[in-house]
Amino acid sequence: MLTKDPVNLNYPPLFEQPHNEPENSEPVVTFSYLSRAQLCKLPKVLQRQLQDNLFGALDKHQAARLRDDTRCQYWAKDKEWKKVPYSLFKQANTRLAVYPKQTQAPTKYSGAVNNGSITSSQTALQNNTFINNTVMTPSTSAFINSQSAAQNSPQFINQQSYNQKPKKAVQPIQQHAPAVRIYKPELNSTMLLKASHTVRQNFTTHVLGAAETVEQLAQQYTGYKNANLIYDYNLGYSERKPAKAGTSLTVPNGWKLNIEGSCSNSRSVVIQWQGPTSGQITLQLEKKRPDEVSFWQHYAEVKPGLYNVTVTASGATDTTTFTVEQPTLAYEIELLDEAGEPQANMGYKIRLRNGHIITGQLDQNGYANVSGPDFENAKVSFFELDSEDWSVGKV
Repeated sequence: MLTKDPVNLNYPPLFEQPHNEPENSEPVVTFSYLSRAQLCKLPKVLQRQLQDNLFGALDKHQAARLRDDTRCQYWAKDKEWKKVPYSLFKQANTRLAVYPKQTQAPTKYSGAVNNGSITSSQTALQNNTFINNTVMTPSTSAFINSQSAAQNSPQFINQQSYNQKPKKAVQPIQQHAPAVRIYKPELNSTMLLKASHTVRQNFTTHVLGAAETVEQLAQQYTGYKNANLIYDYNLGYSERKPAKAGTSLTVPNGWKLNIEGSCSNSRSVVIQWQGPTSGQITLQLEKKRPDEVSFWQHYAEVKPGLYNVTVTASGATDTTTFTVEQPTLAYEIELLDEAGEPQANMGYKIRLRNGHIITGQLDQNGYANVSGPDFENAKVSFFELDSEDWSVGKV
């Protein structure tokens, strides 16, 4: 055989079979070691094949010996890596030959029939010539009838089984049950109707009638006949510029109490409260993961008395009980002269913070006890005496 390749006497001829290898046996292939630096310079496709242990690298002598084997791949780099035939591979300066480590040949079907007119089992399969409707699978063997079925000469096909990747175990899905909790008001607590971060003044809108006055409106909603209690919440109106009939005014109307808490694994919460006032509301929440917490709150109108609150979220329930009280402040008034003798039947007046004035008279001992919800920072004076005639003594 003539060849242009240089003759290397240290290696046997390319097509000479080893004496210890039977005819038609798989070639004995040894693979070369590639360093990590060499591997990183290769194309990604080739790197994955080598890292997955599907292919191994060959030296130049193994590459020359296996150049007629269709399973051997030859790669060369000019400007970029690409697969080339052996004739270009041997001339390249940067090159690599790889060979599959699992040398299982692709499944081939031999379906030659007696008359020699059919040479592949694929044609026989297309003719649907199965015996007894036998179905072929990759792990079974079957008999195929050729067109010479009358001669009873079925052809045997051996189809090798393939390895299936083991299926990953299905991880059980963690279930999160709905949960709800009330933070405020706390169980068995007492809430005072006083402006704070938990309690706020409630307001409503009232259209002033033709026969109504602002003083009457203040008496109706606050209990005190003081127009300033209405004008304080309505800019542009005052006693000098009173509101006319048909004017829409904002007036204070009781108190609102904050009910707040959290829930998880639910898109809504239902809040119910019962007591001197009662009601129910459904709050819609943002969609979150089952293990995330959503916070909610609602201001409910309340009056002094005992309340019970129930909150439900997707079947989960929490309850709380609390008491609402109106704060009451008490003042003791006693008027004495310089000798310590009581001044009986003296008239007094108390100016509350909201501007309302309460008047009264001391008893025979010069003493009076007054109390009310709006007495905070109240100012006491005696209208029968000048301010220089009396002073606040030590209690």
